[in-house]
Amino acid sequence: MNTAAFADATTDAPAIPGAGDGLTPAWVTQALVAGGWRNARVEALEMQRIGEGVGVLAELYRLRPTYAPQSAGGPASMIAKLRSSSPQVRELCAAYGMYERETRFYRDIAGAVGLRTPEPYFCAFDAATGDFVILMEDLAPAASPDQIAGISLVELTAAVDAIATLHAHWWGDPRLAELRAIMPSAAEPPYAYVAENYRACLPAALAGLRARGHEPLARVAENIGGAIEAMLAAITTEPVTLAHGDFRVDNLMFRQTPAGPALTVVDWQVVMQVRGPFDLGYLMGGAAPTELRRAQEMALLRRYHDTLTRHGLAGYGFEACQLDYRRAVLFSLVYWVEGFPVADRANPRSVALFDCWADRLAAAVQDLRLEAIVGA
Repeated sequence: MNTAAFADATTDAPAIPGAGDGLTPAWVTQALVAGGWRNARVEALEMQRIGEGVGVLAELYRLRPTYAPQSAGGPASMIAKLRSSSPQVRELCAAYGMYERETRFYRDIAGAVGLRTPEPYFCAFDAATGDFVILMEDLAPAASPDQIAGISLVELTAAVDAIATLHAHWWGDPRLAELRAIMPSAAEPPYAYVAENYRACLPAALAGLRARGHEPLARVAENIGGAIEAMLAAITTEPVTLAHGDFRVDNLMFRQTPAGPALTVVDWQVVMQVRGPFDLGYLMGGAAPTELRRAQEMALLRRYHDTLTRHGLAGYGFEACQLDYRRAVLFSLVYWVEGFPVADRANPRSVALFDCWADRLAAAVQDLRLEAIVGA
């Protein structure tokens, strides 16, 4: 890794682009030089917008540079991540500190989280404007499963193994105290504001659920409004671990190998400290096709718990793990409610994503009898 890859607005690093048109050959050259590629000189740049309509709260671009003949060169392809062009999305990201958190994640702990993340080449955040940029490894030909079609069992199993390893690595770790200022507990600011944000988003979300024929799920979502503080307290009871926080298939990049799918996890904007099954419940509730979840849910949850145990975790029985998992599946409805009002409903894929997500959540809430948690 290029250890000089991080900067803030006070350094000699290039200014953070406010939009994709700021990603010029000169800017990429400056960023690579600041990130440790001292002799890189980019003379031309091919740029492609990627990730539209998949729930991304930032703008992503694939950059393919042409280096000057005298240049020592650099990465053949890179991904640039910038703030969203949507004022609504930027407001949401600012409320939760997402852009700063991801920048700090790559700066402070990416190399020590216990699973593979993209290599960063340059990373910067401006606290005054809220702008950020991450120039990072292009993982292609690795690809994410289709969230709408749903993840396969072999990929789901690999994801469960990876997230269990991450959780075991950080479970009750004293280092968590040092990280809480920027990667806090889900019961602390800015996550503690989720209750207020949830209630503000609820009317639009309820209308969306009812328009999709999910009246029972809408009733559960409405009752969550009065129980959300208690839910936050339950999922953040010590001991906690470091969780990805947005562990869905669009953030899972699989490279096919003879030994099976190799996973790299991206999008660390909402990394948090919480009970471990939080990530697993979020993934299973929204990404796994309903019939696959029903058939494999308990086996995968036991596999997750067995991984924790193999890594030396004691005093956390399977019944406690199962209860935390049920709470996590229910809490993933909070993400749907807060995401729906700012989703791009002019984008057919975005609409389809929220539709299938609601369908799977409705089935999971019914199958696991989660309405009992909030009295719906």
